[in-house]
Amino acid sequence: MDIKKRNIVIAIMVAMFLGAVEGTVVTTAVPTIVKDLSGVGLISWIFSAYFLTSAITTPIYGKLADLYGRKRTLSVGIVIFLVGSALCGLSQTMYQLIAFRVLQGMGAGAIFTVTYTIVGDIFT
Repeated sequence: MDIKKRNIVIAIMVAMFLGAVEGTVVTTAVPTIVKDLSGVGLISWIFSAYFLTSAITTPIYGKLADLYGRKRTLSVGIVIFLVGSALCGLSQTMYQLIAFRVLQGMGAGAIFTVTYTIVGDIFT
């Protein structure tokens, strides 16, 4: 594998790592989140909002990547994901947190879809 391909694969691995870790890292913080934001009844939505949104946006980002290019679509997805992550940290209520997890999931949908597509493009 040449250096350019190797660097692309490393960048893709980092992006995938961020998306995958964010989906599960919240699990360890749930007790603190519930205590601080007073939202025991909404715990499941913290996870569901992220995973449902990423699943729903996956085919949409696939088409957008075909229309507008892989790099641009992945870049937009990463920005959406990072903005959602920052806003999650600033959440004052459970409803805000859930809304921002939806935003994160929208970005993660792009990351998951486009990274697989880029790997396929590189190695086929």
